[in-house]
Amino acid sequence: MPVWLPAARLAERRAAVAGPLAPLAASLAADLAPLLDAELPLPAAKARLTRAGGRCPVDAALLVFDPRAPHRHRCAVCGAEYEGEAHDRWWSMGFHLWLAERAVHAAALHALLGDARQAAFACDVLARYTEAYLRYPNADNVLGPSRPFFSTYLESIWLLQLCVALDLLEGVAGPDSLGAAVRERVVAPSMALVASYDEGDSNRQVWNDAALLAAARLLGDEGVAERALWGPSGLAAHLGRALLADGSWYEGENYHLFAHRGLWYGVQLASAWGAELPAELLARFDAGFETPFLTALPDLTFPARRDSQYAVSLRQWRFAELAELGLARRPESRVLRAALARLYDGGAPQRDTGRARSTAEAERNEPAAALDRADLGWRSLLFALPVLPELTASTPASVLLPAQGLAVLRRDGGRLYAALDYGLSGGGHGHPDRLDVLLSVGDERWLDDPGTGSYVDPTLHWYRSTLAHHAPLLNGRSQPPADGVLRAWEERGGAGWVDAEVALAPGVTLRRALVAMPDYLVDELSWFADAPVTLDLPLHAPVAPDVAGGWTGDLLDVEGAGFLRDIQRLERETGGVVPLRRAGEERPAGWVLGDGEQEWWRAVAPGAPGRPSAPMHLVRLRGATGVLRTVWSWRGAVCDAWLADGVVHLRLADGGCHAHARAPHGWHVDLAVGTARSSVDLAGQVAGAPAAGAPAAGAPAAGAPVQPSAQAIAPPAAALSLAVPRRFELGEAQYRRSEPDWREAGAPSATVELSAVDEALVVRVDVRKPALAFVPPGAVNEMDNERPDINGDGVQLHLAPDPPGSDADALGWLLVPELAGGVRVVPLGAGTDLPVTAAWRRTPGGYALEARLPLAGLRARGVAGPRVRLAVIVNESAPGRERRRGQLVLGGVAGEHVYLRGDRHDLRRAPTFVLPDA
Repeated sequence: MPVWLPAARLAERRAAVAGPLAPLAASLAADLAPLLDAELPLPAAKARLTRAGGRCPVDAALLVFDPRAPHRHRCAVCGAEYEGEAHDRWWSMGFHLWLAERAVHAAALHALLGDARQAAFACDVLARYTEAYLRYPNADNVLGPSRPFFSTYLESIWLLQLCVALDLLEGVAGPDSLGAAVRERVVAPSMALVASYDEGDSNRQVWNDAALLAAARLLGDEGVAERALWGPSGLAAHLGRALLADGSWYEGENYHLFAHRGLWYGVQLASAWGAELPAELLARFDAGFETPFLTALPDLTFPARRDSQYAVSLRQWRFAELAELGLARRPESRVLRAALARLYDGGAPQRDTGRARSTAEAERNEPAAALDRADLGWRSLLFALPVLPELTASTPASVLLPAQGLAVLRRDGGRLYAALDYGLSGGGHGHPDRLDVLLSVGDERWLDDPGTGSYVDPTLHWYRSTLAHHAPLLNGRSQPPADGVLRAWEERGGAGWVDAEVALAPGVTLRRALVAMPDYLVDELSWFADAPVTLDLPLHAPVAPDVAGGWTGDLLDVEGAGFLRDIQRLERETGGVVPLRRAGEERPAGWVLGDGEQEWWRAVAPGAPGRPSAPMHLVRLRGATGVLRTVWSWRGAVCDAWLADGVVHLRLADGGCHAHARAPHGWHVDLAVGTARSSVDLAGQVAGAPAAGAPAAGAPAAGAPVQPSAQAIAPPAAALSLAVPRRFELGEAQYRRSEPDWREAGAPSATVELSAVDEALVVRVDVRKPALAFVPPGAVNEMDNERPDINGDGVQLHLAPDPPGSDADALGWLLVPELAGGVRVVPLGAGTDLPVTAAWRRTPGGYALEARLPLAGLRARGVAGPRVRLAVIVNESAPGRERRRGQLVLGGVAGEHVYLRGDRHDLRRAPTFVLPDA
């Protein structure tokens, strides 16, 4: 049975390709023509992820992928060329995906046009993988098992392409012998590997499910297909839980665009299979085609919220195809018609779209380019409307995504964009930036989100800090994961507002409102706490405070400040109003109005990835309650601003005066021009409720809609007193695996003994494993931004008070035996000055390690009080491996994988112990 299209539908598509879609077919054929007689050898080594591979060391830009140049890699920014194994093996990832996609292009063109040379090319690609696939080692992976790649989701995207190609070829040519070989040597073993690694509600699991559906259909494996469609982390679960009620993916725009493409494959495969998904789930899916265009910035880039690349343009062929495929499902969509009208308006430069270098569904974003329908991909050949309806441009309007928790207020014909990001924190890809504000004026970004650069570079920690955003910090610490709540939303065109709040700590609530008028914006941030707190608000904007007094160098005690340089503090505190001026402009562009004294700081901060460093400011206030208001004027409409009795007064250039204040119903604005008086009252108040939407009808009951990717937290077991020694055996049930399971890894085990004697917490670990692999002192991790010690044998200790609070309350150490004697004690976060002592010795079956932690020091830091959460993790690897092989974890983690589990641990999952009194 065909996986994609039955014969009757293929006949319909042949008519479309012979008619309106002929230019698209011709352009895809032109891309393939130079490859039909070319030598395209497969890479000998599997792909490898390193910090250096694939990036320019000068400007950190991704190197251009050229499928014909495996050993020369050019930077598109500076033009420099690079060589070396790190770049070559990064290139290998792109080549496998690129070649698999070329096979699909060729198979689709053959199915529609009957070109025998295209069929021969696609068959040759499939045949070569039947010989090569099992030769690639399934070892040293980053995110799940894989042979040609280093992560399972990449193998899933690759496998999906090969399955599509084989299905299209068999639908018209029936290469029986080749089909049998591909099923046996590629599809079946790759499907088994993908099925062994379930990533829950991650965007990556979307691709795993799509690949499993396609492979299972080719193999006739109904059980795997059922799991990929209806299982706890299958297609239906993603549509009903991870894709929210407003049609947005819970991890933000970047992962929405990635995940939604995977969902498209799943929905199409389910339809071809005859599976009926609930109508509400399909409605969410269809709404998801529109979402990226609803929140786009004025320059038609999507906001770099969460782990997004910065300033990615929607004027790319893959996003035009997204709109085309959505319009094919809902031709009446005004949003998609308007989006395509803009994408096809010729408003971008004529340039290479990059489609011929496309690496399947793994993003390689290109600069904005002029587009038409001939620039689309193979999916449009098979599924796009033959003839488009009338495309009518429209002015972007304000929009609220209530499930995502993002409100966008637009003014000035869409030229002004002001957004409050208040809702879901976004799971593992979320940033600590609740109540963040974005502000763009045309193509100029005043308050921007820098997104995220490389996941394997230390700068990741900057981009994942609150300090890198325009969001509030409490007591100098980045925000803990938290979801905000919408309190009010009303949009009238001339005036509109959004109001939201978030609880960042017990007894501490922050609230932020944006009020948009035709030519200015009022931003009010307030907080309410049970005790005095320090509140910091970063300001990454092309403005500087116009204040009297000098600046002096000082130490800024804020998480993330280690990435700043030239830190200075204003020598005196300010009160009242602080104007904000842009360089070279006489009239202020904004004003900061505080209830009390303000402490101002300035520094030079990292820019967005690949962009230069830039000045930033930070305003600090203290107290149990307070309000900080900011007024922004982008067209010079406001001449002056002041605060009186909690009311913001504005004098306008046209002679009018406006007064803004909260009111019982919401927000009140008095307007005065000469003797004329009027007012505006904004309401739209919403009852307090979580930002996330409830699961859709038909969605599996398992899993919560809020933070879909969060690890389930089991209820803690009864606390055990350490007044007497406690002994625990760690084995198969406590093993986090990588590619080999516990038995394949040699059945490592450990005995952990915990006690409190002589005013010390004593941890004894006896590790039993066949071969030891200690990381030597001074080792450098060239692969990622983790400590190199994490990739060898050793012991991690993590402690926090019970119940655990923020990460700032936790203490941790990594203990690594050294062959020359002694134990290397590496502090993990806080507690660097606590005198931890440790010793180790070899044993006939492995090694034994003892660590002593002074109880007095733990009590002084509030950790031992007297209940404590304590995690003991035994890292284990093997000679010859690059990355850690597994972990034995006190508390039990059967079924988990070690990928991404480095020197961090969720102490909510750790056992609780009772320490003796002092």
